[in-house]
Amino acid sequence: MGHCSCITDSLLVANWSKKTIQLVNSRTGSTLLEVSPPRRPKRICLMGGERAAVTMSGDKVQLVHVRGGRLTLGTVLDVKATCWGVAPFGDNVVVSYEGPPWLEVMSTNGKVLNRFKESGAAQTFKFPHFLTTSRDGFIYVADRDVHAIIKLDSSLHVLQTFSDPQLGSPYGLTSVNSDTLLACNHDNNSIVHVNVNSGKVTTILGREDSGFWIVRPDSLAYCPQQRKLFVCTGNKTDSIQVYQIN
Repeated sequence: MGHCSCITDSLLVANWSKKTIQLVNSRTGSTLLEVSPPRRPKRICLMGGERAAVTMSGDKVQLVHVRGGRLTLGTVLDVKATCWGVAPFGDNVVVSYEGPPWLEVMSTNGKVLNRFKESGAAQTFKFPHFLTTSRDGFIYVADRDVHAIIKLDSSLHVLQTFSDPQLGSPYGLTSVNSDTLLACNHDNNSIVHVNVNSGKVTTILGREDSGFWIVRPDSLAYCPQQRKLFVCTGNKTDSIQVYQIN
């Protein structure tokens, strides 16, 4: 399916299979609006109520506007490598790259404001495909090859690493509040809860919970207004599964 972000009663979806960006009614599942960017969308993040940023194939970041009942494509930012993850960072975005793995903070006019890039054999990241930011300004990176979630501050300094067998190979993650992350464990098809204060990791949804099979959970979005978790899966149906979170 791809990746999604929650906007109260709607989901903004980067649909890799269909090569579209969609606005979907989160209560009914119907597609409200849809646009086709010039390249395949990978990951998407909401920046405030009316803007989003999407990483795309071909080393591009697409800005998107959601306003006045319309979904429109904005500026395309050129980047210098294969980009994957994207997350809001105030009025800017954090973007992750592979080969070699690194991160940078970028303005919406394409100016690089800060960068985390290492040299030598010792690398903090191997495959930093998913990012999220918390309300208190921290950046979290899920790295499936390191089997960990890594916390950085606003200056891109590594603060903490969360590593637990229940994380497996973490893929998509979302910040519920300043204390809590939810992440996809791609290894055993489950969703885990991470307490960032204690470091405790707990599996909260398994393969058969709520009568659903969570097959290859790829990314997820949490809607606090509805207290619902939306899980994008990479199974053959490319579905979004919905769970009530208490």
